[in-house]
Amino acid sequence: MAKPTAYSSQVSVPLPDETELREALGEGYDSDRALNVVKMFAGTGDFLPALIGMVRAIFGADDIDAQHREVIILRAAAVLDVPYEWQANEQMARNAGLTAEEIERIAADGPVSGLRDEWLLLTTATDEMLTRATLTDATLQRLLDGFGPTTTRRYIATIAWFSLLSLFLNATRVPFEDTDKIGSRTSPLE
Repeated sequence: MAKPTAYSSQVSVPLPDETELREALGEGYDSDRALNVVKMFAGTGDFLPALIGMVRAIFGADDIDAQHREVIILRAAAVLDVPYEWQANEQMARNAGLTAEEIERIAADGPVSGLRDEWLLLTTATDEMLTRATLTDATLQRLLDGFGPTTTRRYIATIAWFSLLSLFLNATRVPFEDTDKIGSRTSPLE
């Protein structure tokens, strides 16, 4: 594992054209602000409401701490080698308050160290789910003890979502953002 760098493939799924994007995303669509991942979602037809709904749920949940979410996202990007996800969320993580050193530690090969205990727990849970397709009893118990059943379910769903999203991003080869669309955002839907 390490910080992802770039796609090595030659073929990609094209982003929808501007007409298709305006039709799918409605009057609020702004080509200059819409992230490429949202544009690619727009090309999924009837899947779009469910995909956007999941993003809204994860980025809008009161009990999902923004820093925790970014730790999960960056670790998923590192484990699954997802360059688009890393590019977009490295800035969002900084916007949520993570330091450059903390972000680098999240991309470490092997177990992560040197971070807050709850971040280490979330990187461990992310590693286990993305490499073993489950959690060990010890990790699950630590999640339950630290966050309670409801928030534990939400963190597990968040890790699972970023697994699905990572596969989608890599398989479609969502293009990198070529301008700073992130700015001060901590959510792709802001």
